[in-house]
Amino acid sequence: AEGTILVLAALAGSISHASVLAVQLRAARARLAAWRAGILPSQLERLDRRLKIAEPSHGQRSPASPRPAFHLRNAETLRYALPAYVCLLVIVVVTQIWLGRAILNPGYWNSLLVLSSFLAVLALGQGTVILTGGLDLSVPWTIGISGIILAGMVNGSDAALIYALPVVLVMACAIGFANGFGIVYLGISPIVMTLATNGILQGCALLYSQGTPAGFSSPMLRWFMTARLAGLLTPIVLLMVVFVVAAVLLLGRTPFGRRVYGIGNGLRAARLSGIGVERTLILVYMLSAVCAAVVGIMLTGFSGQASLGMGDDYLLPSIAVVVVGGALITGGRGHYLGMLGGVLLLTALQMLLAGTTLPYATRAILYGLVVLGAVMALRERRLQ
Repeated sequence: AEGTILVLAALAGSISHASVLAVQLRAARARLAAWRAGILPSQLERLDRRLKIAEPSHGQRSPASPRPAFHLRNAETLRYALPAYVCLLVIVVVTQIWLGRAILNPGYWNSLLVLSSFLAVLALGQGTVILTGGLDLSVPWTIGISGIILAGMVNGSDAALIYALPVVLVMACAIGFANGFGIVYLGISPIVMTLATNGILQGCALLYSQGTPAGFSSPMLRWFMTARLAGLLTPIVLLMVVFVVAAVLLLGRTPFGRRVYGIGNGLRAARLSGIGVERTLILVYMLSAVCAAVVGIMLTGFSGQASLGMGDDYLLPSIAVVVVGGALITGGRGHYLGMLGGVLLLTALQMLLAGTTLPYATRAILYGLVVLGAVMALRERRLQ
């Protein structure tokens, strides 16, 4: 109820004559009136808002330049991503000195990679949203409702995964589409829209589960998250290697990734350059919701069952790893490899604190202070 009220209140305050939705409706009315008057769409005057880029004259070629070295081509990425990996190395050394089981222990590295896999998936979705200048606060209960529905449908059966996984992923696409539609066409702030969606999903999860989630993970899913291949690596670690490569290629080597960075550098400039801003933003929020749903599936397999509030602990870390990894919170700058460094850093820090005898409250305070200090230190370095 609170989420619905929040959406309605924001909607009432955001719909105006100049809003995107109002502009789209006026354009639709104009096309309908032209159709009734017998005017063809090709006869309508159109304003080409794209930037005109000068092209070389006929027979003239631009001078060829030698391809720069790797470290020069990726200087900015290395500049902002490397500090996270340097801090990770420091945390690993401290863990080795304090607890005496890190550098030469395969079990430590396997645990680090398995526990990092959840945030690594979230970093792609939340990081892509942040690169456009937005923020997705519906992550916690997208995770929660995905895990609850999956566990209820599967209930310990491997065969049920065949239809349960598509249902959960389609639901996640619908959640992301709703977020993107509200932000793009209704003019609602990303924070308000996604926060309201989070509240709605929480209520839906409570209604669906009646306050007590039922069902269990399938044996196959649990094997993927907890088994050991040759006593060394968990299967999810190998899958995450493929995921990281795909994420780097998605943001760095595809038209979608270039559109994301273009939107983050300025909406007006993105529109003038011919980027479909509305469609891209909707796809961005759909990607974030799908990543959150995948984490809900992974958590269900890892713990064996779903629980209410299982995603609550992942909202702030999903934002922190992106910022610690060198991304600009206002959008337009960042790289997934830097975000991955932030994931490994914060996970290693959590493992270090968990290995101490400190009370949970003290560990939580120290974790927050270290994250804040890391963000401030990296911020000062960027300003310099």
